[in-house]
Amino acid sequence: MMADYGMPTTAATDSLRVLVLSATFPSGADPLRGVFVKERARALASVPGFEVRVVAPVPWFPPIKRFPRWYRLSQYARHEVIGGLPVDRPRYPLVPKLGGYVHPELMYPSVRRAVDQIREHFSFDLIDAHFVYPSGVVATKLARQYGVPVVLTGRGEDMLRFPQQPLMGQRIRWALKNANRCIGVSQEILDAMIANGADAANAVVVANGIDTACFHPLSQQECRQNLGLPANKRILISVGDRLELKGFHLMVDAMPAILRTHPETILVIVGGPGRFGRDYTSAIQTQILQHGLHDRVLLVGPKPHGELIHWYNAADLFLLMSSREGSPNVLIEALACGTPAIGTPVGGIQDELADPTKGITLSERSSVVAASTVAAALSRVWDREAIARSMRERSWTATAERLGALLRDTAYQFNSRGKPRPASP
Repeated sequence: MMADYGMPTTAATDSLRVLVLSATFPSGADPLRGVFVKERARALASVPGFEVRVVAPVPWFPPIKRFPRWYRLSQYARHEVIGGLPVDRPRYPLVPKLGGYVHPELMYPSVRRAVDQIREHFSFDLIDAHFVYPSGVVATKLARQYGVPVVLTGRGEDMLRFPQQPLMGQRIRWALKNANRCIGVSQEILDAMIANGADAANAVVVANGIDTACFHPLSQQECRQNLGLPANKRILISVGDRLELKGFHLMVDAMPAILRTHPETILVIVGGPGRFGRDYTSAIQTQILQHGLHDRVLLVGPKPHGELIHWYNAADLFLLMSSREGSPNVLIEALACGTPAIGTPVGGIQDELADPTKGITLSERSSVVAASTVAAALSRVWDREAIARSMRERSWTATAERLGALLRDTAYQFNSRGKPRPASP
């Protein structure tokens, strides 16, 4: 069951100060991490009557370059402005792998100290937390301490995988039961939140928005020329870090069958080595060699976010073969450019591709099904302008206005009725 957004219950001119808490947020050292959280927070800050400040806790790690994944975290500034938003980054101890099971307990003390200082000059009215674990658990504890409402947004494995873990699941269910409002970025995630204790009457889907000023249709031929891509080929494009869960290996395995019916096809994979998971680059490269696809599969590496518009527009089809997803930005960005898409039946992919005029949801995640589906899609005429037009109402501005109404209603309900302090998890 999903709650109606409705209209703001309080006057739109009333100021609402929102503290965003997310361990996943961009920085000067890693501008692509959690872009979707930044864009939602930035869009909310542009809604009249809202003030937003961000706390993005970071595990402490010494600046040792031989450990590149953790070294990057050591380079995050403690205080900076990202997208016009002031961001504080308290450090906390976290033992790799083992620390994840007690992540909220390790994070909470340093976040509490940082928030105590912020509270002196930014008396926030509501906490907006992204990812139920660990940030949502910490946010729920903070809300209890400061006597403010908390809104939890489930975004992916925090709801699709972590609840099955004994220690994590206990804390997740406590946070969901004691949140004032719960948001899922897809129906699948919202269903998981309700199944784990969220109040269905105060639960709603709010998918990620799109920067429609950045992602829109362009000339396919001009984009191909600018990127050095062939003008006379059918081009499949996928975007993401090279992780197993993104399914690039399945796309490579599907290519020989696709080439039998569409021999002019090439696959372009945009993205770098896996940063937050096991890098799958070597496995993908091995499959390319085994299939003899060195001139048919291009690994072009990571590209700046603002440059992706050219890659989306250059493509005939966008592919997303993930094993799990929340509300995938790359998919909705591609659709906003008018590029039809094919994706696996998980998370927000199936929500976005429920309209068959925009693309096709695979019946299962396999290279065999992908090959036959891509071949059929390449033989079909797609109305790219209609696809792009259908996504214009999904701008971050429109999303933020709906979110703002939701947050105002949450604050109004909390202030009108109050809420007993929950028991500790």
